[in-house]
Amino acid sequence: MRFVRPARIFAAHSVVSVISMTGVVSWCFRYSGVVAAVWLTALAGLVAAVLHTGADFRDTVDLPAADSTAAARLLQATGTEERVVVRAPNSPVDTGTGRARLDAFAARLAALPHVVAVGPPPGRVSDDHRTAVLPVRFDAPAADLGQDTADAFAAVVRDAGDLTAGASGELAAMTAAAPDLGNAAIGLLAAALVLLVTFRSAACVLLPVLTASVSVGCALAVVTLVSHVMTLPKISTEIAALLGLGVGVDYALFVLTRYRQGRREGAEPAAALAVAAATSGRSVVFAGLTVCVSLAGMLTVGLPFLDGIAVAAAVSVLLTAAAALTLLPALLRPVATRMRIPAEGSGRRWARLARAVTGRPGPWTLAALLVVAVLALPMTGLRLGVPDAALDPPGSITRTAAELSHDAFGPGAGAPLLVVGSGDPSLGTLREALLARADVGPPTTLPGGRWVLTVVPRTAPDDPATGELLTWTRTMATTVGGPDTHVGGPVAARADFSAAITTRLPLFLFSVVGISVLLLAWVFRSVLIPLTAAVMNLLTAAATTGAVVVAFGGPIEPYLPVFLFAGLFGLSMDYEVFLIARIQEAWRRRRDTRAAIVDGIAATGRTITAAALIMALVFVAFAFVDARVVREAGAGLTVAVLLDAVVVRCVLVPAVMAWLGEANWWFPRRAPAARELVGSAR
Repeated sequence: MRFVRPARIFAAHSVVSVISMTGVVSWCFRYSGVVAAVWLTALAGLVAAVLHTGADFRDTVDLPAADSTAAARLLQATGTEERVVVRAPNSPVDTGTGRARLDAFAARLAALPHVVAVGPPPGRVSDDHRTAVLPVRFDAPAADLGQDTADAFAAVVRDAGDLTAGASGELAAMTAAAPDLGNAAIGLLAAALVLLVTFRSAACVLLPVLTASVSVGCALAVVTLVSHVMTLPKISTEIAALLGLGVGVDYALFVLTRYRQGRREGAEPAAALAVAAATSGRSVVFAGLTVCVSLAGMLTVGLPFLDGIAVAAAVSVLLTAAAALTLLPALLRPVATRMRIPAEGSGRRWARLARAVTGRPGPWTLAALLVVAVLALPMTGLRLGVPDAALDPPGSITRTAAELSHDAFGPGAGAPLLVVGSGDPSLGTLREALLARADVGPPTTLPGGRWVLTVVPRTAPDDPATGELLTWTRTMATTVGGPDTHVGGPVAARADFSAAITTRLPLFLFSVVGISVLLLAWVFRSVLIPLTAAVMNLLTAAATTGAVVVAFGGPIEPYLPVFLFAGLFGLSMDYEVFLIARIQEAWRRRRDTRAAIVDGIAATGRTITAAALIMALVFVAFAFVDARVVREAGAGLTVAVLLDAVVVRCVLVPAVMAWLGEANWWFPRRAPAARELVGSAR
């Protein structure tokens, strides 16, 4: 039997992949009208499907083994209870005109579908007699009632007449406003200005922006349709737009930059595009797949909530990468011969920087690490947890309820702990024990022999003292109330969510880092390059998290570091691939590592930093939306991209590679590759 050598297999694979990529891009260029029509038809069809079916986003967190879930099951057996907080502006709410308004408002709540009981007015009243709390019980769990019931409930709460009203509970949480993606247009406009200044060509402005816009539009429609078949949180669309617009403009820009280089060297449009497909196009494919693999690491956490975010982001990245290789060539053809191709810059400034870094790698390494350390230091104060509803978007009924409860009843009134059990042999003893550290209302009897104690913390929901109270309450509930006594409520559910993610973080980190290292090792046939890249990405992740802690304080949503880490690892691989591919290309010609580093930085520095600035401008536009977690993600990814492109790729990577020298290219049983697996950015 004849065996085929691995080197020949690798070379054959490379040749086939080059031919395939070139063939696809060339076909799209030749049949530009068909390709553009397919993309626009797909966009129109997907939008029409969304308008017909609507969305079914669910912010539910499934934690079957959590104590808060056991408590929720006991409570949901009798339906769902929402708390409506009402304030009268100029008169007492429990007498006279205020009481009449409250009675009329309670009657409107009672008339809602699925409402089985409204606590008799005035309910619990504040010391100043201006604020009242009405419990509203529905006949089924919130997830079964659906969005229409939640919206109808919110409409009545908002239309409280002369009263100010808000609501808290699972049904109220479903009424958050639809994501506002208006800031994305601001980010795209800023990116367009950078493209115009950097590349001095209208085509270099319009083509990447149009490509990214169409692909992200398709992605958002796909994500909305997928919400009907799997659990997707409402922020999925903003996360998909955030990543899609950022990488979409970048991917199109890298292909277009390589095309311009070919045209500058005298090639015809079709030939220049074929070269761009065989080099930058293949890098785009690998970079997009790497982002998706990093996002797939979120699946190891094992929470449908995070799975939905990962799927939404991956769909957006895949479609933007596909558009850069199909739609961009189609849009390029009508302007290919008329595109202005200015003379290429010499790259002398970037070459001088690279020579300085490689000439004295020690001081430059220390300087870069100092910048990263300063940004990462606040990470020591990281505290995970879901923020209080007082940080929900302005005007939401949940935020209104949190603010009214805080002002009228104290900081912990808006998010009580709910101790749920059955039977009552030790109920009085348990209540007396809990009164030592919190305000505890009288027990409420539920059908089926169940009861609930409402424990109101004396501190805010996101205060560490409230977390300590939760731990103590659970201990007392188990010790005094027995094993069938459970503690639920918003604070308990948020704490269990944070704990579930924290316990799975090691597996998540190992999977993302491990897979990224293996991919880079396979691509560059090197051991040290992927290992150093992994260490640098970990440092950048720490710096990014530190910056978010400084900007937003705490607590930070427990799933945000997971998303930032996955997104950062994927995005940083883009620049790693584009830069190292160019350095490796020069090294294969000259066999001089330091000279290859200078050539790589000089050739790609301008494009990489411009691309990073464009991506950062898109990301920072999302740092001003109403949703707090999206603001955190936008700000965090902005810091990550700029730090990665400017400090890591242009300073730390060259300095470390200069230190390592020829060891950069060592690989066990290194096979001589006939062709590059990925192409350079330029």
